[in-house]
Amino acid sequence: MLRTRIITACVLVLGLALELLELSYSGFAFTMSLIFVVAAWEWANMAGLSLPWQRVLYAGCFALLLAGLFYAGLLQQVHTLQMIFLGSLLGWLLALFAVYCYPRFNTWNRPWFLGLAGCWLLIPSWLGLLLMQPLVANSGLIWLVIAVIATADIGAYFCGRRFGRRKLALHVSPGKTWEGFWGGVAANVFLATVIAIYLDLQGMQFLGFILAMVCVAAASVLGDLFESMIKRERGIKDSSQLLPGHGGVLDRIDGWTAAVPLFALIYLLYGR
Repeated sequence: MLRTRIITACVLVLGLALELLELSYSGFAFTMSLIFVVAAWEWANMAGLSLPWQRVLYAGCFALLLAGLFYAGLLQQVHTLQMIFLGSLLGWLLALFAVYCYPRFNTWNRPWFLGLAGCWLLIPSWLGLLLMQPLVANSGLIWLVIAVIATADIGAYFCGRRFGRRKLALHVSPGKTWEGFWGGVAANVFLATVIAIYLDLQGMQFLGFILAMVCVAAASVLGDLFESMIKRERGIKDSSQLLPGHGGVLDRIDGWTAAVPLFALIYLLYGR
C-alpha cells in the first residue's frame, strides 16, 4: 500500500509540475477545471446523491458554473474575489465549529444542503489557483501554497506516528493527534523561516509571513478534517477509487479547499 501511495504521489507531483510549467493559462484553467469537476462528481456521492445520474448531473451543472464564472471575467474583479475568499473563510470558521461539535451538532445529512456546500467548498479554491497561476514564473505562489500544505501533511504524519498520544478529533478522524498537528506546524515554521530569510524579510514582515504560512497550514488540516467528517457521516472511507493508494481526487485536494482561499485572500490583501 505504501509503495502504491508513493508511486501515485510521484506521478501526481510530476503531472502538476508539467502542468504549471508547460501549459498556457487557458490550458491550465481547463485542466484545473476538469480536476475540480471530478471532485464535484465525488462530492455528490458524499452529499448523498449516490445514483449515477445524480452524480453526473451535479458534476455537469458544476462544470457549467465554472465556465460561466471564468468567461464572465470574475478573475479580473479583485474586490469580488476578496469578498468570495472572505466568505470562504467565514464558512470555514463555521466548519471548524461543526468539526469540534461533531457528532453532537450534526446537520450534515441533508443532500440539498451538502449539494450547495459543494460550491462553497470547491469554487474558492479553484478561483485561488487560477488567480495565482499567472504569477508562477515570477513568484512561485502556487509552489509556495503546495509546499505549505505538503509540509503540514508530512510533519503531522511523522510526528503523529512517533509521538502521537492525544486525539485531535476522535469522532471525526481517530488517526490524527495533537502531537501530529503541532509537528506539522513546527515543520511549517521551519519552512517559512527559510523562505523568509531567502526573501530577506525583516521585522514585522518576517513575523507576519511566518504567521500567515502557519495559518494556511492549519487551514489545510481543517479541510482534511471537514472532508473526513462528511465521509464518516456517509459511512464511506474514500471519496472514490480513482487514485491507487490515495482514494479519490477530493481526498488529495481536501487540504487545498481551505488553505488555497485563505492564501489567496492574504495575497490580495497584503502581498501585491
